[in-house]
Amino acid sequence: MTRKTLALALMLLTMTAQAQETKTEAERAAEAARKAAAAAADARREAAGEQRLASEDFWRIAEEQERAKKAEKDRKEHKTRAKSKNPEADSLRWVANQMKLKTWNYQWFAGGNLSVNFSFADNVTDHPPFRYFGDALGLGVEGYVGRYFSKKFGMRVGLGYHNVKNRVDRESVDEGWRHMKMTPAGGGEPVPIYTGNGFFRFGVMELYTDAIFDVSGLSSARHFRPLHVHIILGVGMLASGKKKLKDEGLMRSIPRYAEEGNNKGWLTKEDGSPWFPSFENRVKPSSHVGIAGRAGIMFDYRFSKSMSANFELTGSVTDDRFEGIKYDEPFDILLKLSGGLKWHF
Repeated sequence: MTRKTLALALMLLTMTAQAQETKTEAERAAEAARKAAAAAADARREAAGEQRLASEDFWRIAEEQERAKKAEKDRKEHKTRAKSKNPEADSLRWVANQMKLKTWNYQWFAGGNLSVNFSFADNVTDHPPFRYFGDALGLGVEGYVGRYFSKKFGMRVGLGYHNVKNRVDRESVDEGWRHMKMTPAGGGEPVPIYTGNGFFRFGVMELYTDAIFDVSGLSSARHFRPLHVHIILGVGMLASGKKKLKDEGLMRSIPRYAEEGNNKGWLTKEDGSPWFPSFENRVKPSSHVGIAGRAGIMFDYRFSKSMSANFELTGSVTDDRFEGIKYDEPFDILLKLSGGLKWHF
């Protein structure tokens, strides 16, 4: 009886141990499954969080770029008000400029200029730019009327009158006219019959037609700009009047040698023999008309609906007889620096 009881007890103990071991293994498996599930959930949450952060960074960068583009556009359109002391005034100014862009577009115009000129002609090397600069400059006035056919192209016709100056050759001015001997034998002291700088002056009537090209790029801009740059190309006619030597002094009273030949128009000695070339021998004093080609640049500032101020530099190229001296250079040039007002209607 005892043996059977012991065997049965051992069997129960064995079965209990096996059941306990099986339960422990199941618990371990369940725990491992729970840990795996938790790890997977953490991984999913982490991935979702990173994706959310990446999405936020993307939209934040995109919004910053959009704000930068808008700020640049507002700056170009005069709408930037962040740094302005008066944002409302800036906005009103932008609206006013847009109105100017649409309403300040008259086609016809008329204007007038005052000008300073410089004759870049024969004997220009005898024009010391600083010593005699004031003597070499002349003054003038001109008026014109024209029409813009588009925002980039226009034409004008003008008429002007200019007081132009040039210099006789250095040999005559600095040598012959200052050191002439009045005695027939050629003796005695030189007589200073001329004390000037050798410049002669003459009037020039100018008639011209110009084509005007707006090269500033602002004529087609979306916002108003008052200053425009124009290139000028044209043709004209220059009619130069009688040439007159400045500061002739005693030279007026000295007789001229009247015979034909190379000595005609020379100053004479007391015995009537040729002495030295006179002004009339060096410069042909009579009038002359020539055709000229024109080119220049003009800056035009529109300060009101009907008025603008302009500043221009032009050069007219004409034939070699313009100033009465025909020498080695094949052409003469008249440079002008002008400024004035233009009326738009």
